[in-house]
Amino acid sequence: MQVLVVGGGPAGCSCALSLVRGAARLGRRVRVALFEHKLFGMHYNQCLGVLSPPILQLLKDFLDLELPPHLVQREVHDYWLHTGRRSIRLADSSPDSEPSLVTRRVELDRYLLERASQAGVEVYQHLATDLEFTGGKVILYTEGGSFKGDIVVGAFGLGRRMGSALARRTGYRAPDFLETVVTKIHPGPLRVEDIAREIHAFLPSDPEIEFAALVPKGEHLTALVSGRNVTSEVLKRFLASPVPAGILRVPVEVRDVFKGNFPISPAGRFYGDNYITIGDSAGLIRPFKGKGINSAVLTGHYAARIILERGITAGALSRIEDDCRELIGDLWYGRSVRHLTKWLSRHSLFDPVLAAAERQPDLRQALFDSVSGQDTFRNIVHRLAGSPSTGLALAHSFFSHLCGLSSPGEQKHTR
Repeated sequence: MQVLVVGGGPAGCSCALSLVRGAARLGRRVRVALFEHKLFGMHYNQCLGVLSPPILQLLKDFLDLELPPHLVQREVHDYWLHTGRRSIRLADSSPDSEPSLVTRRVELDRYLLERASQAGVEVYQHLATDLEFTGGKVILYTEGGSFKGDIVVGAFGLGRRMGSALARRTGYRAPDFLETVVTKIHPGPLRVEDIAREIHAFLPSDPEIEFAALVPKGEHLTALVSGRNVTSEVLKRFLASPVPAGILRVPVEVRDVFKGNFPISPAGRFYGDNYITIGDSAGLIRPFKGKGINSAVLTGHYAARIILERGITAGALSRIEDDCRELIGDLWYGRSVRHLTKWLSRHSLFDPVLAAAERQPDLRQALFDSVSGQDTFRNIVHRLAGSPSTGLALAHSFFSHLCGLSSPGEQKHTR
């Protein structure tokens, strides 16, 4: 069997590695060709590079890989969540808490691609341009020639060229998405540790920004804004606003900016006869972009296992829905939370939520789990729904806010 994997990010590498190693265990002969036109180090995937637990266990259990220590630039235990008027520090209160790991995404991608090549995956630095299905086979067209296989695995993210090509040939429909604009901030004579030791997440009232973040790396901080149509000017406006400016404490000159995107809904018909999409291409990630790399590793491994054990027909590949049941089932909850959060932020009504969380540990833990991706939205919603004390705390906080018991000019940013 010949498998063609389009995309060399975490999803594509997870699938390719799982295929060659799974085939070896089963005594099967499977050729895996992976196509990634980017040269990691010169080209980048626009991502904050935050690895949520249990990523180390996923890499070990599914890919037989250990994450090299030099790839981890920082361990983050706590988060800050900010609106325009309030801030709260969020820490995990569970006894078995694990830190989030901050890495440079380009180095992680390069490491995974190298491991795939060493495991026997045929890696081609070709740009895939089109494909067709004929005679029970797939023909993949690239700028380096055409390749024939039995199945194509789409791990191309939200790449429009291959998404459109697959949509023309099948019933695939690309996920809905948000845009991101990213930049690096070098703090000059200050050390990164002097500015931020934790990840800062923002829910501003700016209608063009759905959420934003500041992530400390090794020698710099990464700043990101996300929304339907964000631009470099939106990023500059955000960084100049009082809360992020107060955190940075240094003049910020935005020079290099990078544009990206990420899905906020599942793809339509993300699998069928002789094709399956994984990771961002399938839209199987949390709506606030948490655990994107975890989901990529999971869906890549599941797809490989199904191909080896069940086959390459639409009926066989439908098993992916069972394997990803928890993830797919969480999407409705995540979208609902996203829309509610966006509405509250636009009307400056997330402040009472933070005020209530300062007094209510269950709500504070729920916010931590939401921001860090430590738990599913389904579990978070059900926990809060079953906590009368949380409901009372929120009701009191909103009542106080709406009755004007807090001064209109009050700001509370506890650092």
